[in-house]
Amino acid sequence: MPSYHLCLDLGSYEIKSLVGRVENGEIRILSSLKKPSQGIKNGVITDPDLVAERVGELLSEIETANKKMHFYEAIIGIGGTYLDLKTSKGVTVISRSNQEVAEDDVEKAFQAAQALALPQNRILIQAILKNFRIDGGEKVKDPVGMKGIKLEAESLLIDIFSPVIKKIDEVGEMLGLAFNKKCVLPLVGAEFVLSERDKDLGVMTIDFGADTTSICVYEDGELIDLKVFPFGSNHVTNDIAVGLKTYIDIAEKLKIKEGVAYSKKVSKNDSIEMADYGEEGETKVSKKFLAEIIEARLMEILDLIGEELKQIDKFNKLPAGIVIYGGGAKTPYLSDLVKERLKHSVRIFNPDHPFFEGNPSMEFVPVLGLLNFFAGMENERIINQGGKLIKKIFKPFTNLFKF
Repeated sequence: MPSYHLCLDLGSYEIKSLVGRVENGEIRILSSLKKPSQGIKNGVITDPDLVAERVGELLSEIETANKKMHFYEAIIGIGGTYLDLKTSKGVTVISRSNQEVAEDDVEKAFQAAQALALPQNRILIQAILKNFRIDGGEKVKDPVGMKGIKLEAESLLIDIFSPVIKKIDEVGEMLGLAFNKKCVLPLVGAEFVLSERDKDLGVMTIDFGADTTSICVYEDGELIDLKVFPFGSNHVTNDIAVGLKTYIDIAEKLKIKEGVAYSKKVSKNDSIEMADYGEEGETKVSKKFLAEIIEARLMEILDLIGEELKQIDKFNKLPAGIVIYGGGAKTPYLSDLVKERLKHSVRIFNPDHPFFEGNPSMEFVPVLGLLNFFAGMENERIINQGGKLIKKIFKPFTNLFKF
């Protein structure tokens, strides 16, 4: 019987854990927990001791609720602004007398594509195989059985500042937990929320996180861009605290309960009783002014995304539009603001899974993506840190979550 996997998302606002397994083509969830983060900033660990303490608390809760369960390893998500994406090509010669491409030729070409020399203090996290060419011909997805002399593989390499990984592994050592499987969170989140049709047509995902906002752009079924920006919903909270001259805890409550992303949707006459949120006195604040503060920071983030799209010549050129998710995606009228600033159709990811029934929170999407990723997608080849080629054998999961 398949064993349960522990998946971890070490976010700047919350640390999330998920325990699940794949059985008979279905993902079964045993446990999902989260705790406020400590020792993490911009998706990067700053204090391994504090992070280990928080993760240890989650593990203790999981193992207390499931007496026979103890974990020695975990699948962990990698995020943050230190991620970088590169394109690389590798070539191998077909040495067989019949010049027919076999699986080992595919692996050799893929391995050659990973031989790109990285700058000092950078480490490869994932390499994604995009396509092949035989003898310089047209791109193909699966060259096995075709004939030629030279096989070329094109891959995307995702690397990161190596001290980031060192601190993650320090946390694992403190807990006696091996992080042998590391995955890029923006990538697995995007793979979880998008359909194959979306990726074929051309689409972008935006994950509105606490300290960062991440995008993935696809075209012709392939990832063509991944970027993490150093701004998120925590920056919105800070702006509210400064703009309204209030405490950060009150600013967070106002953002969650009263916040609106698009100021045009708010009446000038609407006001907020600050005493209802713990502010002393009988102060009233314009709800429109609050919306303008939120909108200003979100527009800054969206304009950075727009510039990135222009650099890759995809601004207003993605037929499947934009899909948004993440904790910040719950902000009312965010999709209206995204549509106005980025000139694309926009939809909020709306999962039709039992896991989300009565729980509209999008914070668990990336960590669910981790489990989905390692469950596999048919005919996808991917290499994880350690250099082993994994050929995916499971079909994509759609509406398959069970408890």
